[in-house]
Amino acid sequence: MAYVLQQGQVQDHRCHWPGCQQQVPPAKWGCREHWHRLPKALRDAIWAAYVPGQELTKRPSARYVAVAQLVQEWIAGRIEIRPDGSLQPVEKTIDMFAEGRQ
Repeated sequence: MAYVLQQGQVQDHRCHWPGCQQQVPPAKWGCREHWHRLPKALRDAIWAAYVPGQELTKRPSARYVAVAQLVQEWIAGRIEIRPDGSLQPVEKTIDMFAEGRQ
């Protein structure tokens, strides 16, 4: 964590929250506002998967990429975080009329 906090804004890099244009240091996932909107379980998963320097090599680990995809799924409302920190898909109610059925 200390490594990330010491890294400055050295290149164009925006917050990973969809639609956010806030510039952040490449070692950070996102801006302060959006980072703190993520559930602690997801923030912890990002920290656990992060490898110092991956923003320089442009080669994040497969684990980091998988966690980043999970975060985007959570933001989009396709998964939820259970109280125990595990993930579960969000069940969507199908509107039969929207599909043209009667």
